[in-house]
Amino acid sequence: MAKMIAVIGSPGSGKTTVTLKLAQELYCSTTNGAVIYLSPSLKVPAIGVLFPNYTPDSIFSLGEMLDKTDIYEEDILNHLVTVKSMNNFGCLGYKAGENRFSFPVLTEDKVKSLFDVLHKMAGYVFVDCTEEENDLISQYALGIADEVILVLSPDLKSMVYLSSNESALGSHAERAVRVLNINENELYPPIDDVKSNIRNISFVLPYSKQIRGQHLDGLLYERAKDKKYRSELSKIVNTIM
Repeated sequence: MAKMIAVIGSPGSGKTTVTLKLAQELYCSTTNGAVIYLSPSLKVPAIGVLFPNYTPDSIFSLGEMLDKTDIYEEDILNHLVTVKSMNNFGCLGYKAGENRFSFPVLTEDKVKSLFDVLHKMAGYVFVDCTEEENDLISQYALGIADEVILVLSPDLKSMVYLSSNESALGSHAERAVRVLNINENELYPPIDDVKSNIRNISFVLPYSKQIRGQHLDGLLYERAKDKKYRSELSKIVNTIM
């Protein structure tokens, strides 16, 4: 039975990158089944962001799979975008060019069917949740999540996001592991100011020049090599395993 980790966060906080890197770090820390990264975003299709250098024949769409009448384990395996060096790690998401008009509107039954199969075939599933209208996948993931991670950045946008959405997020925000992600190369990021305004921050992911380089080179699917960054990733992983 898979453990579900739902990741939420403010716009521009680096949530997608953090979700992927946590999934990769956990994959390297466990032998307890496959690890799957799942993104339901149709505003910014994750596969287009994470695998821009992959050839078309190695890119698959979550939407094409969900368009099937029934979902089986084989369907998920055939639609995972994989990383050569990670045998039991894969990503599910929409491709660049796809949008909310590309596929029929999802039903609750289809979403439940997706998670029923994921529960059986994986050890861990990381869901890169969105706040997009009618995103049933994120809503369902948050409802069944074993762990919730809240990603924030040290800026006014994150503080406003949390003050405006904390009541709507309800118990999800209350029980979330709160991660402050330093995604800009500031000499003195205002960490203390953010901590004084946002309570219960558990971890601070440092700025990583190497991760920034992966963004620029289209290599985010590769595991982080920055030792300081990975050390903090490992601490987060240890709290959710």
